Amino acid sequence: MPKWLTMDAPESDVVVSTRMRLARNLADVPFPACLRGRDDIEKVHEGARQSILKSSAFEYMRLGETDTLKKRALAERHIISPELARRRDGALIVNEDESISVMILEEDHYRLQTLSAGLTPDKAYGEVDLLDKMLADGVEYAFDEQLGFLTSCPTNAGTGLRASVMLHLPGLAATKGMPRVSAMVAKVGMTVRGAFGEGTAAAGALYQISNQVTLGVSEQEILDRLTTTAKTVIEFERGTRTELAKSLGVALEDRVWRAVGLLKNARRMGGAEAQRLISDVALGLSLGIAGGLSSSEMYKLMMDTRPAIIAEMHGKLSPSQRDVKRAEMIRDVLTQRCTG
Repeated sequence: MPKWLTMDAPESDVVVSTRMRLARNLADVPFPACLRGRDDIEKVHEGARQSILKSSAFEYMRLGETDTLKKRALAERHIISPELARRRDGALIVNEDESISVMILEEDHYRLQTLSAGLTPDKAYGEVDLLDKMLADGVEYAFDEQLGFLTSCPTNAGTGLRASVMLHLPGLAATKGMPRVSAMVAKVGMTVRGAFGEGTAAAGALYQISNQVTLGVSEQEILDRLTTTAKTVIEFERGTRTELAKSLGVALEDRVWRAVGLLKNARRMGGAEAQRLISDVALGLSLGIAGGLSSSEMYKLMMDTRPAIIAEMHGKLSPSQRDVKRAEMIRDVLTQRCTG
């Protein structure tokens, strides 16, 4: 369960989380794709360790020495990327609640990241900016006066900032409204992706919106565009949910309560089915059809019931055993709390 996912976050009926990520590289070391020598690899690691681990709030782990299950769970919680999980020379520096982290030797030498609940771009950026200053105190970044921060992929050059929000959009997904949203956000330099990034499916109606442009715009401009875009999509989603409730009436109530019934009583539950049903209940909670739980608690349940996270909490399980445990975890939450 992510400790940073609080119950009282702004716009949490639609927004799951806000993430800020900075791409940074050392000035005198080849980009990760070109790294060959052990000395250069260790120089990248040492720069981060010497700078960030001055604070006792952080721990360091070599991913080549980390259990595969642990790495999969970190990826499911969006703390590391699947690409970093596969790199034997990669590492992670992370604080206790996993809200602040540094990925070492992913696509760039360093990917600095912060996560916070709800629509909180200023808070999330403030934290990643402080982390950036900590690292910059101990290393020299690859930087050009005209191009800004230099990165492995040209699309990250400039500020190096990727600002994103994770949104729960069951209304727009149900009414085939996502193509319209994608076209709208593209006009202001933003993009829409699935929950786990480009090319992934939007499991549980979860979508990411993030900036596409990092060069030629300031950090504040990126934050402002993200905030404005997110608020527009939030209003679209809320309006669509209200229209669905009016047009479908009892049919929507039936869908929500069927989801509640299955989640409260099932003895075995697959991951995709669980995500879909939890999404339906979260929709019902936002419309007042069901009660007793918050949207944030449903988002936590979505995360907690992902395969590797279940195994991390309860030990290695067969797929069938995992489905049984998932159903049990869901029953424990909904039976006690979800009401009409």
